[in-house]
Amino acid sequence: MKAILKYTLLVLLLFKLDTFSLIAFGETIGSIASALFFGGIVAYFFLAEKVKPVIILVVLGVFYHFISALKYSGPTQEFIISCIKYFLFVLLISSLAKNTKKNEIILFLFLGALSILINAVFFSNPFGRYSGFYVNPNTAGAVVLIGYVFCLSVKNSKLRLLLQFGFIICGLMTLSRYFILLLVIITLLSIVYNKHNLIGAVFGALAMLFVITSGDFKLNTDRFNALQSIFSNDVDTETITKESRDETWALYQKPLLNNLLTGNGYKSFQGHEYDTVGVQVGVHNSYLMILGESGILAFLTFVYLYVLLIIKSITHFFKHPEYLYLSIVLFTYLLVSHVYFENYIILFFTIWLYQKLNNTNMANPETTLES
Repeated sequence: MKAILKYTLLVLLLFKLDTFSLIAFGETIGSIASALFFGGIVAYFFLAEKVKPVIILVVLGVFYHFISALKYSGPTQEFIISCIKYFLFVLLISSLAKNTKKNEIILFLFLGALSILINAVFFSNPFGRYSGFYVNPNTAGAVVLIGYVFCLSVKNSKLRLLLQFGFIICGLMTLSRYFILLLVIITLLSIVYNKHNLIGAVFGALAMLFVITSGDFKLNTDRFNALQSIFSNDVDTETITKESRDETWALYQKPLLNNLLTGNGYKSFQGHEYDTVGVQVGVHNSYLMILGESGILAFLTFVYLYVLLIIKSITHFFKHPEYLYLSIVLFTYLLVSHVYFENYIILFFTIWLYQKLNNTNMANPETTLES
């Protein structure tokens, strides 16, 4: 029973089926999927061995929700539901995180990544960027990167290269600039760790070449041509840097500086119907979102957490390089996304990594993966 519940939760979580169901099938099915997910979290908490929550995430949630609520004028029910979901997740998910092995993470993330490829091949669209279960191409790119990070710890070289090739192909379907940049950074770090990983970089280049030369994928014309230009003497820097995140961040400078202590209120930096500061696009930066909506206390707690993860990961680099790779992906993804407190995949891997880095039994950690 506990094992079935565990794998059901991992499917719901790592495929983001609550969000996918909402977008693909409507509010009723989406609500059912969300209820199953959180009901499953509660049930698993009582069935599994109890594990302490990550207290700093609880503190962050208290600072963010209670301070940002002071200036919030939107629907009260929406705020309360979002707040309850966050605290339910961070208080009860620790047991699932502790009991989730690397090979399970790789399996489910690889299947999730394949949904992006299936989206591109069988359900192409005029937009030309694909996300599969993950709805948003940038979110999909981050999820693929996390899968790529974990597959680097696979001991069997043939399986590792196959997984690398597969993750890269799927990630390229998102045409996410963030994905491509972090893919290069993580691959270079893996070569620093072990020069034999150079062959993985070669497979990555082959995957990129396959996508560029293949006519089977209907990709966004402008971004695809810009990607192709990287391999020419005339790089299309205008398209590559078009609508860059720093331009978006600059739009929020005035409301940010005017309310540094207590922020501008819940969801005020997330654009569209939540706009209360005169900017519609959303800040696309979790650090600025938290600072802009709830002020300095929540911001400092948030920064402390992710800087701490990077610093601790560095100390374990030569035994567990995947910890550093993962901490870098988490830290940098938060620079380009303003959906944090509802992004349960990012929260889950934050908790998973925090547990690994604070495990007192580091003398006998989880071994690297076999085939």
